[in-house]
Amino acid sequence: MALNVSRDGERVVVRLPKLFGFAVRSEFKQATSGNPVGTKYKLDFQDVERMDSSALGMLLLLRETSGGISADILIVHARTEIRKLLQLANFHTLFHIQ
Repeated sequence: MALNVSRDGERVVVRLPKLFGFAVRSEFKQATSGNPVGTKYKLDFQDVERMDSSALGMLLLLRETSGGISADILIVHARTEIRKLLQLANFHTLFHIQ
């Protein structure tokens, strides 16, 4: 599955693929670039079963290009294993995880 990009009100919604990593880096960049600073994002992890370190890097770059400390990025539907990985990397302090 490729990335699916849509809108939910004022948020850009990006539904991520089963394997979120290096293979989708250019597609992720294309889906999230071109939006103004301050764009709000909802990243839907419903299908994500695995993610690698490049996925973590993509999330950090998205945060920086979306306004840094004031970025509004919501991560939803993350499986328990993915949540544990995000917490281990302290991403729960950088992103809103539901």
